[in-house]
Amino acid sequence: MTVAPPDSAQGSGDTRLIPSYTFEEFVIGPHNRFPHAAALAVSENLGKAYNPLFIYGPVGIGKTHLMQAVGHRVLQRDAKTRVLYVTAQQFMSEVIELLQAGNLNALRERYRALDLLLVDDIQFLATSEATQEEFFHMFNDLHSAGKQIIMTSDRPPKMLTTLEDRLRSRFEWGLIADIKHTNLETRVAILRKKEGHLKGVRLADDIRFYIASRLKSNIRELEGFLRRVQAYSQLNNQDVTLVLVKEIMKELLPPEE
Repeated sequence: MTVAPPDSAQGSGDTRLIPSYTFEEFVIGPHNRFPHAAALAVSENLGKAYNPLFIYGPVGIGKTHLMQAVGHRVLQRDAKTRVLYVTAQQFMSEVIELLQAGNLNALRERYRALDLLLVDDIQFLATSEATQEEFFHMFNDLHSAGKQIIMTSDRPPKMLTTLEDRLRSRFEWGLIADIKHTNLETRVAILRKKEGHLKGVRLADDIRFYIASRLKSNIRELEGFLRRVQAYSQLNNQDVTLVLVKEIMKELLPPEE
């Protein structure tokens, strides 16, 4: 991976944000109301409301979306805000590459110039001592300068036992918010929202409820299934009916009891 120059984290540069991951596209339900409110508060008072903000929960339920929504909102307010989204694995790759090149200062200058750092899947930082060391000092520099840090993980800080104690303790300095599994009503609302972005897919209520009742694990699964339905309908020139949806569902899940 080639590390971009320090100014690439500017609002007008490579923030690595996904365009659709905004607050407007985020479906609020009982499972995520608290972290959504926390993220909104952070976006309105960067570096002062809750710093760091640590969001944890199962895979595919909206942690990345919510975190990136903060980035989009602050850039809407001020396009010059220096924002960067990075996964823990990307960060590790950058550290290793520049460590080998003897040029870690390039990475330090880049990250410490940020106003908002978004780090996804922080649990994967555990596999590298050098990366943990670098992240520790970077975290301290950003935090002491009043710059905002948001992290996501599949577990709360206390359960990240492979991370150094000094890192875990810092992750608890701000606010810890968890996103739980979605309920049926929220999954139906998510389907309705996702339909709006897929050409030729408009589901009847009974079809939405059927899909939402069968696919319970995460939001990505719902979106992937919708795209599958869209492809079947368009390629076979078929209307989207409950019968068709059930046929497609058979390929993914065992028959209903």
